[in-house]
Amino acid sequence: MMGETGPCGPCSEISVNLSASDDEASGRRLVNGDSPRCLEIWNHVFIQFNANADGSFSPLAAKHVDTGMGFERVAGIFATTKGFTDFSREPSNYDADVFAPIFAKIGKLSGKGYSGSVPRARSGLSEQEQADVSFRVLADHARCVCCAMSDGILPGNDGRNYVIRRILRRAALYGRNIGLTSGFFEQLVAPVIESLGPVFPELRRQEATLRRVIKSEEESFGRTLERGLKRFEEAARLGALPGPVVFELYDTYGFPLDLTQIIASERGVSVDAAGFETLMNQQRVRGRAAQRKGVIVAATEGGPAAALVPTVFAGYALDPSKGTHATLIDTVKSEEGVFLVFDRTPFYAEMGGQVGDTGRALIGGQAVEIVGTIRDKAGRHLHQVPAAAGIPAPGVPAELSVDLVRRRAIQRNHTATHLLHWGLRKVLGTHVRQAGSLNDPDRLRFDFSHFEAVTHAQLRRSRSSSTSGC
Repeated sequence: MMGETGPCGPCSEISVNLSASDDEASGRRLVNGDSPRCLEIWNHVFIQFNANADGSFSPLAAKHVDTGMGFERVAGIFATTKGFTDFSREPSNYDADVFAPIFAKIGKLSGKGYSGSVPRARSGLSEQEQADVSFRVLADHARCVCCAMSDGILPGNDGRNYVIRRILRRAALYGRNIGLTSGFFEQLVAPVIESLGPVFPELRRQEATLRRVIKSEEESFGRTLERGLKRFEEAARLGALPGPVVFELYDTYGFPLDLTQIIASERGVSVDAAGFETLMNQQRVRGRAAQRKGVIVAATEGGPAAALVPTVFAGYALDPSKGTHATLIDTVKSEEGVFLVFDRTPFYAEMGGQVGDTGRALIGGQAVEIVGTIRDKAGRHLHQVPAAAGIPAPGVPAELSVDLVRRRAIQRNHTATHLLHWGLRKVLGTHVRQAGSLNDPDRLRFDFSHFEAVTHAQLRRSRSSSTSGC
């Protein structure tokens, strides 16, 4: 299952058994038993049901197989066993050749070597085990950050952008653990591209941007890091870090719990991990409460969603002298209001940042104002009407007329949004991608991520480029 509701189904997992015993029954007992020598390498999910909010399952109208294999895991197993000829060592993803250039660069920068040791516990690590953990964290984080940013996800303060910022900061902290100073992470871009660039050419194209963004983030976090370490030292004088302080280090200064524990153990300071988890759970509850959630309903065999027919859109070319003939087929009432559904409509539904059309409908001789248009998951256009409007029964013919003056004003702003996007990419770089927009009759808003403040001169150049592109 991918969530509490939505498409799901049974799965078939393929595992590889690298244990010394050839006994088949013994091998089956190791599956999903957390054995480092019996690993799942491939998974097939047979998507065939919709999980409903009431806990029931309905067969899907369209079924498919969702499959995925862990590339690094398979490559790591092959490398560790020397092509399945030597089973003396426990397999590791990090034995895969794709990590070699990154490990080599980290070793050159830190003066330390990677031995491939795997700790059995979180505490009491030897110096080499701590170094090996840092090597793996830095390699993973460098790959993640470079790939995410080449896809247009830049560090920021919200959502997925904040995740990238957290990952960058965690890497900076782990780098200090093996003696690396601020500015080292930018130098891991080259080995990541050496490893992944032949398969993901966008990494090569974005190399200059990746370096600039990471350098800017490292410089910014360097100042925050010093303040965080100062706060750590202040609290550590008491011999223990209480939960609220550990949470403050995480939430304000970007210190992950595991690294706080490592720093604390070096100083003989205890950490209230339970108190930290309590505060983290409270934050998660607040985050879930702030989210807008909807129930996912896929088209099911013979179910109500399968019977819903998408509305035919007839609003690309409009004649202002006459309306569009349609038939009222349904009325939908919800907490958001009252909506009418017609078999066809000239009203554009809110999507792609463009607000929905307004206008009027003449239904069985009765004039009804349309105050907004949205679209549901079945592709039906829902025309919002005032709650007090008297609505005829379905089956009545109607004539629909869009407010064309308003529509054309929205269209102008939508066109200007695309021109602005083009201008920003020309001036700031091709990493600029749309992260959201609003196009209404009076204004436009274009959301995008950039790794530094946009100057007034750059905005003027972007505007000039946008207008010259008309």
